[in-house]
Amino acid sequence: MVHDEPAHGTRYKVDASGRIGEVVGSRPGSVCLRPPGGGREWAVPPDALRDPNPSELERALILSTPVVTR
Repeated sequence: MVHDEPAHGTRYKVDASGRIGEVVGSRPGSVCLRPPGGGREWAVPPDALRDPNPSELERALILSTPVVTR
């Protein structure tokens, strides 16, 4: 595990601006996030990230759930 990488098993993080993203990778000095449900990735310094609160996590999970039609 890279030193700057978030803890193993952490799927979502919130950056300093309040944007929540799914952790999709890391490099020395940055963590790559993608919006729940897809979109353009962005990089954030690991010390600028926090775990989502329960309502933020619920929102991320809803947005990342695929819509199934019959």
